[in-house]
This record gives sequence, C-alpha cells and structure tokens, in this order.
Amino acid sequence: MDKLISISKKEATAIKAAKQLFKFGIIGLLNTGLTYVIYLLLIKATNATFAMAIGYGVTSLIGLTLNNRWVFNAHAQFKSVVMKYYVTYLFTWIISVGFANAASSWSQMNTNLIPLFSLILTVPTNFLLSKFWVFHRQKLKEVRQNGNQP
Repeated sequence: MDKLISISKKEATAIKAAKQLFKFGIIGLLNTGLTYVIYLLLIKATNATFAMAIGYGVTSLIGLTLNNRWVFNAHAQFKSVVMKYYVTYLFTWIISVGFANAASSWSQMNTNLIPLFSLILTVPTNFLLSKFWVFHRQKLKEVRQNGNQP
C-alpha cells in the first residue's frame, strides 16, 4: 500500500513547481487587473503615462511581496531580492518589446494577437528566472547568515 501512495522526489518536485506556476499565474492575473483598475482611477486626473506608471509600480511591489512569501515561500529580505526582481522584469520587458517589433515587422501575424504570443515567451521566462534566480534558496542563505536552524 505504501508504494501506491509514495511518490518519488522527482514527482514531488514537479508537483511543487506546478503549484508555484499556478500561484504565479494567479498573482499575474490579479496584478494585471489591479493595474488596470489603478489606471482607470488615475487616468482622468492625470495622464496615461503617469496612471500606468503608478499602477505598474504599485502592483510590482505587490507581486514582489506575494511571490516572495506565497509563491516561492522564500521569505527573503526585501533588499536581497529587489534588484534581481526588477532586472528580471526589465529582461522580460525587453523580450516582449523585441518580439512585438519582430512580429509586427517580419510576419503576417495579426497585431492584435502579438501581446498574447508575447506572454507565451515572457511568463515562463519570468517564472523560471524568479524561481531559480530571484527567490532561489534565499531562505537557506539567510538562515546560514543568521545562524538559525531550518
């Protein structure tokens, strides 16, 4: 019976990664919706650039916090991950803009679909960089630095 219930370490790792990806997606959807709400609230009082900048800024901080604590369970100190987090976002933004430029210039792709195809590139890239670079083993490093037992 134990063999039927037992799963391998590889399977457990895959399940954990799938749960993280699901949570990462939830945070992304919530942040996208919240960015839009903030944009709508500010657009009449300001301009599109300012409204979008504030919305993106606020939701990126929310994303950083939730990814750190809920998605990847790293509980890293803010200062230890903030630079990596925003470098990751800058990198995926460059991919998105580059893809949009290439797709609109060199293909017959419907321009309305470019953002959707861009997400196919940027979401997994952002997730993998977040998982394996931004939030990877931060908790263990901090435990070792502080001398606490895990």
